[in-house]
Amino acid sequence: MATPESPAGPSYSFLFRLLHWALPVAALVLVLTGLSLHAVARPVWSVFAGTLPAWAWPGRVGLWHLVAALLFTPGTVAVAVLYGRFWLGRPNVKLWLLLSSLLLAGTGLLLLAPMGPPAVYNAARALHGLVGLVAMPVALVWHTIEGFTRHRGRLIAAFWRGPAPRWAPLAAFVLLAVASACLVLNGLPLVPPWRTLEAARIDPPANTDSTVDLAALPWREARPLTIELANGAGYRDGRTTATLRALHDGRRLFLKAEWLDPDEDRRYRPWRRTDDGWEHLVTNPNDENVFAEDKFAMVFPIEPNPWFERFGCAASCHAGGGRDYGYKATPRLLDVWHWKAVRTDPVGQVDDQYWTVADFEQRNVGRLSDPRDGGGYASNVSDDATHPAWLPEQLERVRDGIIPREHAVEYTPEAAVAIPPGTMIPGIVASPMSGDRGDVRCVSEHRDGRWRVYMERALETGSDYDARFIPGEPLPFTAAAFDRSGKRHAYNHTVYRLMLLP
Repeated sequence: MATPESPAGPSYSFLFRLLHWALPVAALVLVLTGLSLHAVARPVWSVFAGTLPAWAWPGRVGLWHLVAALLFTPGTVAVAVLYGRFWLGRPNVKLWLLLSSLLLAGTGLLLLAPMGPPAVYNAARALHGLVGLVAMPVALVWHTIEGFTRHRGRLIAAFWRGPAPRWAPLAAFVLLAVASACLVLNGLPLVPPWRTLEAARIDPPANTDSTVDLAALPWREARPLTIELANGAGYRDGRTTATLRALHDGRRLFLKAEWLDPDEDRRYRPWRRTDDGWEHLVTNPNDENVFAEDKFAMVFPIEPNPWFERFGCAASCHAGGGRDYGYKATPRLLDVWHWKAVRTDPVGQVDDQYWTVADFEQRNVGRLSDPRDGGGYASNVSDDATHPAWLPEQLERVRDGIIPREHAVEYTPEAAVAIPPGTMIPGIVASPMSGDRGDVRCVSEHRDGRWRVYMERALETGSDYDARFIPGEPLPFTAAAFDRSGKRHAYNHTVYRLMLLP
């Protein structure tokens, strides 16, 4: 990457020399972290079957990928504007690098915030992967070899020689970098309407202690926020579209989430009675994508969290760690509402959880549940894992993929004999949770190829593990949807804002 030589030899501007050394470093980080992101993508996209290899870059690869993009994107545009004309019309490795960089920047923005038909997203994803993991590394290695061999005389000049900085081009590059950072980091000075979920204020019911009919609230008064989600297992092309609406009455927040999902999946590792025993329907204990429930999640910061506000879930999602899909961990607490079609929805609740610092002695590392006084769900598996631990007192008591705890009886061979072969027994026994973990109430319906989930929680619970919703103060959040998948959710990296209107 060099400017044409003058009779006196090569002369390089300060900005050119800065970009010449900064861009390869950024490109190397992008290639390495991009490979890790590709590895943990949904299995149909990944040549590593969705699992991070032991030799690949682990940890917050999504975060570092975006950080590198903050330098790479404006640097690429600056090179194209200031120096691209020197290489157009004569194919060479520098032109290859420039075109590859521009393609990566453009397709990366589409992946950052999915939009348009699935075919556009799929084409952008394929092109981004092909260029980023094949064309870019080849061109970078080729250019490096040239720099240390045929053009080694220019290598020292590119780093040391040249006039003092020209402040106008340098200032223009800084402004370009700030503008691209706002775009990549969800950091525009004014959050646009299409990224703000407004909660309209409504009158509270006459009896404020009554249970509100969530589906009957005036949802037409709430302006919808549409969210495009991608890269999820189960969904066609990994894509779905979610629509959120919000209301509040000064004491409680009400949320309505709708998203496209043709099938209602209410199974969670069930048992099937066979002629000679039991079959536990599990295809992958660590990454189930067949006998799993539909889910929906929303994440809110509990305390000020600049990393989350800029990078969203990329600041908390880690690849590797001995887990197929990775793990969650964050130095600052995040409140997670995790609606589960089997484990919590039948008892009218959203699982109230939180993310915290990583602890590998914990089964879920940094993803924990709020404290509870009683109730909850449990896996219906015997100690020797050969049959269910509980059976329904009557098969008619089974509902929505669970055995209600009040209708569950301990397994006995005599009771099992009475169950006809082919009968499905739920893999979950559940009851309503009391205490902090049961703060979020819900009702749901699946109709016309979409889920509708209505949620309710007090604006302030007094819990250290819950976000506070304050009228007039915007609160960042992200969202994800799961189609019969334990972990491989559809998501995007956009950070939205929830604003409770006065």
